Amino acid sequence: MAKFENKFIVINKKHLGLLPVGLESRFAKILSEIGQFIPDNKYMVCNMDEPYAEKIKQIILDGEDEKERHGKG
Repeated sequence: MAKFENKFIVINKKHLGLLPVGLESRFAKILSEIGQFIPDNKYMVCNMDEPYAEKIKQIILDGEDEKERHGKG
């Protein structure tokens, strides 16, 4: 059975404007450099405070279990 892991760092783009002057551009440069070594994956994010978060979490875990059963995990 799949387990829920905390394996991603997510930053809301609107919060980047709260960074001190110069830090936003330095942060963007770091992300760009990291991106050279990481495949271009796409992700969906759900705030864990949302009332539907547990449903989304269970759908993901069920999908991971399905992948494992079919040898795709």
